[in-house]
Amino acid sequence: MTAAAPVLLALAGLLVLAAALLARGRLVAVTVRGHSMSPTLMPGDRILMLRGRRRVATGRVAVVVAPHPEHGWHSATGTTPDSWYVKRIVAVAGEPVPHWAGRCPGTHVPPGMLVLLGEKPGSMDSKQLGYCPEEKLIGTVLFRLRAAAAS
Repeated sequence: MTAAAPVLLALAGLLVLAAALLARGRLVAVTVRGHSMSPTLMPGDRILMLRGRRRVATGRVAVVVAPHPEHGWHSATGTTPDSWYVKRIVAVAGEPVPHWAGRCPGTHVPPGMLVLLGEKPGSMDSKQLGYCPEEKLIGTVLFRLRAAAAS
């Protein structure tokens, strides 16, 4: 067996796993709209998202159901890709509430809740909307597939 054979086997295994996840709808390509995550993600960037809550952790980029304009994340809203938000998870259950998150009561994030932040100042996130229930999480971003075309 050559030195490259184990690498090729591992790559083949990853491709089979990715194909299985795609077939089951667990991997989803999402197009970023809006500037709330710039400069990390720009409008038109394509990202690969893993559906579900397994990879929820501080620092990860998440895709969540868009909040209701008046009632935040505690109201029913659409679940189509056109109504998804992309934000960074800055605190999960049990972690301290960031000082800037005045709409998130308490000193630590309660169970089942997330504190989210857009990277662009003025982004609509936990600063204005408070905690995001983890049930509103659609998935976490694995990586950027393609950067937006330069204009």
